[in-house]
Amino acid sequence: MSNKVEGLLTNTDFRRLWIGQTASQFGTQVALLGMPLVAALYLGASPMQMGLLGFAEYAPFIIFGLLAGVWIDRFPRRPILVAANFFRGALLLIVPLTALTGFLNMTVLYLIAFIVGICTVFFDVAYTSFLPSIVSKEQLVDGNSKLETSKSTAQIAGPGLSGGLEQLITAPFAILFTSVSFFVSAVYIARIRKLETVVTDAKKQKNMWLEIKEGLHTVYTKPLLWGVVRCSTVFNLSWNVIFSVYVLYASQELKISANILGIIYGTLGVGYLFGSLLAQRAVRRFGVGPTIVGSATIAASGGLLAPLAVGSELSIALIMMLGQLLFGMGVSMFSISTISLRQVIVPDALQGRVNATFRFISWGSLPLGSLIGGMIGGAMGLRFALFAGGIGLLASACTLLFTPFLQLRMKSFHELTLEKDVSIKS
Repeated sequence: MSNKVEGLLTNTDFRRLWIGQTASQFGTQVALLGMPLVAALYLGASPMQMGLLGFAEYAPFIIFGLLAGVWIDRFPRRPILVAANFFRGALLLIVPLTALTGFLNMTVLYLIAFIVGICTVFFDVAYTSFLPSIVSKEQLVDGNSKLETSKSTAQIAGPGLSGGLEQLITAPFAILFTSVSFFVSAVYIARIRKLETVVTDAKKQKNMWLEIKEGLHTVYTKPLLWGVVRCSTVFNLSWNVIFSVYVLYASQELKISANILGIIYGTLGVGYLFGSLLAQRAVRRFGVGPTIVGSATIAASGGLLAPLAVGSELSIALIMMLGQLLFGMGVSMFSISTISLRQVIVPDALQGRVNATFRFISWGSLPLGSLIGGMIGGAMGLRFALFAGGIGLLASACTLLFTPFLQLRMKSFHELTLEKDVSIKS
């Protein structure tokens, strides 16, 4: 085991990807809280406008998700990663510039969120497809865990930084940090030297819809892949019902300051960190399938705590922090396990389309969740919207009980193949 870890840490290309992703994650976490703070505190957005902001950010996963998969399987992925982060950095500069000139409004915010979302579609699909090109299959879980650890660290520090910057220089100018981080990420990923081997079928390249169909067919007909995407779809929809009104609920109804809200969001990162450290151990102890089912259940249990937060300011903050901790830990373990699963059992030539299909279906539910959250929050109250989202999270974990995952008890991912997945019947 030590040789494998040492080999990964001495892999220059992986280190550059790791540094680039770390920079990107820090910026993303500042923007994750920063953009809703711009809408809620700087522009005075309503619950429905908050929902529309989330819709604008995630709608590109529906519109461009499958197309992105085809492009990413046809072309080298590194240039796509570099271009996506460069454009995200440039677009986010518009937020502080329009605030400075007095032209920032919700329409501008919607447009920026939508175009940045397009770049995110291509970056996320290319990113999950790119890692197997620079590390061995035996190192995938370790590589995903290290990348998840960076994400966790960013989630611990990023929201607190965002809240502090909002207090110091206001939310629009805090977005400058995110813009710079994307530029730094683009530079480091551009320095990766290993040449990718793009395996394509010339006949299929003439028919884009045939390529898209192949990705959809692979996901739909493999019980393990379909079980994950079904769970993730319900989970993401339910989480965005919560997230679309979470900042508004905390700031308006609970009267939580931006600084305290940053600390609460930072606890999510602590959960991610714990999850990234526990994922590999859980697989070895309980097996691949039980780890996936258990992590989804842990994440879902954290989603119900926010609407239950009552009492003093301290007790409210602690309950919300516990919810974020459980949610982050479960999501981290689930992400590491399921990404490693499909990186191992899916052929490299299909990675882009399969990952795009996952994004198209599961992330495609995010804009719908944002709209539902905004409508429920506006019509029935913000707390009711949080309860509705929490119940949906529990339902998503229950969908895994109707899959083969609990039978999947092998202790490492590289034992799996696509052929073994085919043989397991749901």
